[in-house]
Amino acid sequence: MTMMLAGRYTLMSQLGQGGMGTVWLAFDELLRQQVAIKEVRLPADLNEAARAELTERTLREARAAARLRSHPSIVTVHDVVMDSGRPWIVMELVNGRSLDRIVREDGPLPPAQVAWIGRHMLDALAAAHTMGVLHRDVKPGNVLLTQDGRVLLTDFGIATVAGDAALTQTGLLNGSPGYIAPERLRGEADGPQADLWSLGATLYLAVEGRTAYTGPNAAAVMAAVLLHEPEPPRRAGPLVPVLVALLEKQPQRRCTPAQASAWLQAVAQGGVPQITRPSAGRPAPRRRGAVVGGALALALSLVAGTVLWAVNRPGTSGPTGEPGRSTTSSATQAAKPATSSPAAKPLFGTGLHSCRVLTAGQVRTLLGSGLKEDHQARAICQYRGVNESYAAVSVYRVPTVDGAKANFVAIKQTYQDYRDEYPDVTFSRTPVAGEESFASVYRMENGPYVANMVLRISNVTAILSYSGPRSGTKAIVRAGVSAAAALEEARPAR
Repeated sequence: MTMMLAGRYTLMSQLGQGGMGTVWLAFDELLRQQVAIKEVRLPADLNEAARAELTERTLREARAAARLRSHPSIVTVHDVVMDSGRPWIVMELVNGRSLDRIVREDGPLPPAQVAWIGRHMLDALAAAHTMGVLHRDVKPGNVLLTQDGRVLLTDFGIATVAGDAALTQTGLLNGSPGYIAPERLRGEADGPQADLWSLGATLYLAVEGRTAYTGPNAAAVMAAVLLHEPEPPRRAGPLVPVLVALLEKQPQRRCTPAQASAWLQAVAQGGVPQITRPSAGRPAPRRRGAVVGGALALALSLVAGTVLWAVNRPGTSGPTGEPGRSTTSSATQAAKPATSSPAAKPLFGTGLHSCRVLTAGQVRTLLGSGLKEDHQARAICQYRGVNESYAAVSVYRVPTVDGAKANFVAIKQTYQDYRDEYPDVTFSRTPVAGEESFASVYRMENGPYVANMVLRISNVTAILSYSGPRSGTKAIVRAGVSAAAALEEARPAR
């Protein structure tokens, strides 16, 4: 491919692809030198507002990285140009390989070398944090090792610059599964400590040759970050206590940059870090029941951003047998397509609760057996049946309808990607519930069936999941129809 950008840069060949776009080898005709240019990939099904937001995010990357161009461990951004209606970021051409590629091709690295890499990454992050810039996507693919011995941090594609308006109005959570800090997944305000956690996850892969958190798909990996401890390191040696301190789930208990720097320096020099910080202690016990269905629903709701609920819907009750709505009337109401424009109806406020969209009878129907126990939380309501069946409901809202639509597209793509892991997954858009919906079902290898249904009404999305010995396809659709009816009843009056 040969293409001229802005009358100055000639694209020569593709260097690589990532979640945010494609990187090209190019030639600067003015300065007569080779450069790397990042082209942002704009999904075809994004609406105009979402495309404008992605373009602004790219411009933000350029502004953030340009402020840091003098640091020896940060890839230099030379220019940003607009061409064909989208931005292209012009960067220095790095002669080297990414850390994930090195591990993939050469295997895990020795602890001392990983500590040396981590020390340079920490220096780069410290410089960024001093200037009010959070990287927010620290991962092995964004760490480059050059042939002349440099360690470079690249791709500030979702960086937050202090003073800029936050691009989070859609509620979309950006980052890479397995490298997003727990506080960001929980929807809490994040800061430099979140980049430290991602640094720890990156160093873990470098020294162990595997990720700290695993799962069959992106949603399950994020759920593992929230619910479980990382796999115990086997190759890290003196790096083990450093990784533990960096991967602490609570940011206030995580090590400081100064502590991490000193410990990494000690390991890089062949020593053992003198870690005197108080023991983080054992994690609080968690209730059983975090099987893949519930973890999946929780993680998907977090992918879209948690903007959640505090008030129960009047006239309803939880799944404990108290009086509730009629199952028949709920299904009948939801089955009727809306005749008025969604834009003409008021948006949902914060008066929603995930445990109030299904009655006890509807939950038992979904489980296909008696209800053994339930675990109620604002982010996700979980139910367990007597035959090891499991169900979960997660309801969340974002400020705008466009934001909810963008989230629905992202969640749908996540479910479609299951086919990479489960080729026999059945994916359907035919269920009629809310303003748009889809359902999927698959069976885990030598394990239970997993059925899911996702629906959107206005600025609210609901995710229903089931796992158990039966397919659950019809039951999950019926539950989705009932949930849609409950949400419509909870919509505020004009």
